[in-house]
Order: sequence, then C-alpha cells, then structure tokens
Amino acid sequence: MAAEPTDDRPKQSQAYPNPREGLAAEKLAMQERPALDMHDMPLRQYLDTYVVPTLLPGMNAVSEERPENPVEWLAYYLLKNNPMGPNAKAKVEKKAEPLPDVA
Repeated sequence: MAAEPTDDRPKQSQAYPNPREGLAAEKLAMQERPALDMHDMPLRQYLDTYVVPTLLPGMNAVSEERPENPVEWLAYYLLKNNPMGPNAKAKVEKKAEPLPDVA
C-alpha cells in the first residue's frame, strides 16, 4: 500500500465565505492589545487585581488579632498597607537604599 502524499500547507478556512475576511479576522485576533484600564475591567478582575491582594491579608490579621473594634482596626490596616497610597513610594525607595558598608 502506497502512502498518500501529505500536504503541510494550511487549508483555506471555511469559517468565512470570503478568504480575505478570514485573513483579516485572524490578523486582528493575533494582534497584541494594551492592558485594560482599571475602569474597563470586569468587576471580578478589578477586585482580584486591586482589592483582594491588600484586603485578604488585612482580614487574616483581623482574625488573628481579634480587636474590640475590627472595622476600625481593618480600616487603619488598609490605610497603612495601601500599595497605591502616599507612603507606598517612600516604602519602595526605603527598600531600594543600599546598605552601609561595614568595614
């Protein structure tokens, strides 16, 4: 039995009646797009990106501390640990400072 010759070329798409439309759609689908702005994101993605990374450790800390006023305690924690707050840049710069030489 003889093996049939194989054609490695891609077959034309049957998804579009016009091949040019198909190529244009493929090209558009393969282009890189800029990341979504915070206001354009779906709610779940927004929360997972901007809220949960700070809120979850705060909630864990509240459960460990069990303060008398947990809401106020959590509010203070969130203000203190806000990655977008005014102290965030100072914290990053402080971490980036080189250590003094010990001779």
